[in-house]
Amino acid sequence: MNRKFKSACEVIDRVSKKLIKEKYNKAEKGELKGKDLLSLLININKTLPIEEKMTDEELKYQIMTFLVAGHETTSISTCWTLYFLAHHTHEQDLLREELVKAFPDKSNFNPTFDEINSLEYLISLTTRTNIKDKVFGDYVIPKDTVIMVAISALHKLPEIWGPTAAEFDPKRWLDPSLTKNVSNLNYLPFLTGTRACIGNKVALTEFKVLLSMLIRNFVFQQIEGFQFKKRTLTVNKPHPYLGLLAVSKVEG
Repeated sequence: MNRKFKSACEVIDRVSKKLIKEKYNKAEKGELKGKDLLSLLININKTLPIEEKMTDEELKYQIMTFLVAGHETTSISTCWTLYFLAHHTHEQDLLREELVKAFPDKSNFNPTFDEINSLEYLISLTTRTNIKDKVFGDYVIPKDTVIMVAISALHKLPEIWGPTAAEFDPKRWLDPSLTKNVSNLNYLPFLTGTRACIGNKVALTEFKVLLSMLIRNFVFQQIEGFQFKKRTLTVNKPHPYLGLLAVSKVEG
């Protein structure tokens, strides 16, 4: 495991440096016109005073942030969503109906930000260290204790989400009596406050577009008898993988 991790880090380091060098070469020639995040960072970096410029090493770490925080999280979210939709075909059909109505020509699927966020049905673990001794209820937490915010448990509390908290139920987000009581303190997919994820809107939009394209074009079904386990690293990942079967294309 350690050798694989070290090897993977070396690949990321080598590829990141290569990408940065290629982008800088284009920037020096005035040819860096891309809208990707690395191009935007390098173009902005060129305009900053020397003391504020990011070093190549800092740019490399930005790439690693995009890769880990902006890629795997979205792909795993899409994976789990497809898994649940494959097991709840009625909800999958409702989402597809909404997408077909909004985008009747699937060969020209190019939604704008406003269009993708207007779809009602589509829309439907971190650590802290306390700096002093603290008492939470009946628990005494000594100074310098690492405290985990159990986001997965928080998102399944019946006291907040009602009796169906543990069930896959997208329609709960269409219930004003429930959502009016949901605050940014009990729904933390992107955390909250000063440590909240700065890429949350980008991530949500990317996720919605990807899910829309897949559901608009394919029907997903579960594989009977398939078993898997969850592995928690940065995110909850299925092991060995999620068994999904796209059984047919959507006609029209």
